[in-house]
Amino acid sequence: MNEFIHLLSIKMMRLINTTLLIILCIVNTYGQERKISLSEALEMSYSNNENIKRYAERVEQKNYEDKAAKGNFLPSINLLGGYTYLSENMEVNTSQVQSSLDDLGGKYGAAFIQAYGDQIGLSGVSAESAFSTLVGVLEQFPAYPNVTVDNQQIYTAALTATQPIFTGGKIIAAKKYAKAELESSEIEFKQVKDEIATELIDRYLTVVLLKQVIKTRQQVYDGMETHKAQTERAIQLEILPKHVLLRAKVAVADAEKDLNNDKNKLKLAELALRTTMNLPESEVFTVMDSIGYQNLYFDFKELLDTANSNQPILELIDQKEIMAKQAYALERSKFMPNIAAFGTYNMFREDLPIIPPKFIVGVQAQLNIFNGFKDVNKLKASKHLQQEVKNAKAYTSQQIKLLVESNYINALNQQKLYNSQIATVELAKENLRINIRRFEEGLGKSIDVIDASLLYEKSKIEQLVALDGYYKAIAHLYSAIGQPERIIPIISNQILP
Repeated sequence: MNEFIHLLSIKMMRLINTTLLIILCIVNTYGQERKISLSEALEMSYSNNENIKRYAERVEQKNYEDKAAKGNFLPSINLLGGYTYLSENMEVNTSQVQSSLDDLGGKYGAAFIQAYGDQIGLSGVSAESAFSTLVGVLEQFPAYPNVTVDNQQIYTAALTATQPIFTGGKIIAAKKYAKAELESSEIEFKQVKDEIATELIDRYLTVVLLKQVIKTRQQVYDGMETHKAQTERAIQLEILPKHVLLRAKVAVADAEKDLNNDKNKLKLAELALRTTMNLPESEVFTVMDSIGYQNLYFDFKELLDTANSNQPILELIDQKEIMAKQAYALERSKFMPNIAAFGTYNMFREDLPIIPPKFIVGVQAQLNIFNGFKDVNKLKASKHLQQEVKNAKAYTSQQIKLLVESNYINALNQQKLYNSQIATVELAKENLRINIRRFEEGLGKSIDVIDASLLYEKSKIEQLVALDGYYKAIAHLYSAIGQPERIIPIISNQILP
């Protein structure tokens, strides 16, 4: 019994240890920070962003509408069925067809006399005389009694088929219109993806910039703390007056304030980036620490040609032009006849009061003659729609050229600005080193160290901002030509160790 209890306790301890190990692994995995590259962040945005999902559904919708438009070329087959109950039997009102019945009786009587006149003693009587005599006699009779149809329950069933033969181009225009709508939805989907890519790249670069700025401010803050400690030591040795320490403390406080302010900005920037990627708050992530500089060359003519052939807005207008053309064709088709073949197969025909044939086939044509000039005015409106799209295309081409040119100039300006900051930062860094060394040797002033630190911090942050502006200008330039993802390999190759 004791051995059993001992064995059970050992198994329970192992189970508890295993459970604790699993919990620790889950906690470590849950809290582990994941480093996301720019390309990975973009893939997450494409997969998770709700707006992209929305436009993906629109593409599927238009795809099925395009397939539905193909059905207009095929015959339409319908099965018709019904049941009718009559409160009483139907009757044929013979008073309304009495003259027709009299004529019918006169014709049959005249024919009978012509055929059998010799046998009944009426030879030599002409058909016309016999007909007029008989009709005159029948007219003297009272009205015929109504004919009753002994059927109060009527079942109907028929299989009908209709095949359009000619519609004036309406079916073809409708198919081309649906195809253009499908192409437009695909272009809009690409346009939304480009917008998300531009937003993602911009927010990603902002997070990287703030991380570099915080790193610089942390270095300056640490340097200010070191300088304050050196100042306190010098005051204790009565090398410096006490009021010098106040300046050092103020400098440390300002550096700490700027550092905390940028940390808060980083949190907001990371929140915006998380929103674009649509990541849950439970998933902890970080981006690349820094980006180096790459001197790039841009061919303006090549960029403009790429924009003219690849910009989603221009592609979208091309599809709108097709749709306007097909809308005109649809309105024009209303002035042409619609010709269709049809066929009907009747079931339960023997049970109907009037027995129809089994099969009915034929061809019908329909042409509208007048409808209050509605079709004429709609046709004129479609012509103006075509001209409107042409004007929109010309205007958009001008705006695309302006957009590409402005982003091209901005990229070049940011490139020059960054290069001009290189020497300034090196000079500020060397100036800081010299002033720290002079202060440590007792030859310099505390205020010189503080000023040199602030100068270095200012020039270094301006350089980082210029580098961020340079890559963002390139990103916007590539976005203007419809290729926002083109900047990803450029940035990925510039990750600093």
